[in-house]
Amino acid sequence: MFDSFSVKKPIYPVVAFASSLLVLVFGMLISKSMLAFVFVGVLFLLYSAFGMFRGLWKMTVGMLCAGLLIGGLAFLTNRSFEAFWQTVVRMLLLGMCAVPMVTVSPARLTRCLTELHCPRIITLGMLVTLRFIPVIVSEIKRIREAVRIRSMTARKNRFSYLYRAFFLPLIMRIIGISDTLSLSLETRAFTLDESPATIYDRVRLQKRDIVFLILVLASAVFSGVIVWTR
Repeated sequence: MFDSFSVKKPIYPVVAFASSLLVLVFGMLISKSMLAFVFVGVLFLLYSAFGMFRGLWKMTVGMLCAGLLIGGLAFLTNRSFEAFWQTVVRMLLLGMCAVPMVTVSPARLTRCLTELHCPRIITLGMLVTLRFIPVIVSEIKRIREAVRIRSMTARKNRFSYLYRAFFLPLIMRIIGISDTLSLSLETRAFTLDESPATIYDRVRLQKRDIVFLILVLASAVFSGVIVWTR
């Protein structure tokens, strides 16, 4: 799941979080203006220049489809074109603000937090949560493929499909993965105290990360000034 958004030169995790927060705050503040689409276009070019085009394209297409669907429902409900395009631009901005963070791998984020002396229980919780999501997605796909191979559909027996053929195997797989995770932490002598830990690959703040943050901040402030001075 996260591999599809990976980049060759990821942004420093703290910078990625700060840029995502800036885009979210400024984006929502100017989302009632048509100039918000210009802000989206500027961010698209900026992210692409820093090697995020693959993940950016997927996120943009997905959020655009969701925005058109929800915006279409808002237009049918309120008969307002303004409600339609505001919904679309807000969904695009939500996708834009998520791009820098989803391009950061869970391992890189954990290493960065460890270097910043973040409590180990927090880094462990974030790592397990982020890595658990793609595992659950892959398990759901495997269960659905197994159900399809056995020619069982929801039309024949909805209760059997949802409970015995889907939820029950999924719960058993989650329990099995949790036991394996606990065993792996124990065998690797993982502790939650402040004992020294060796970081295999240190995450360094580079000049391109600072330039990226400055450009995102400049784009957000410039767009906000234009909207507020109109």
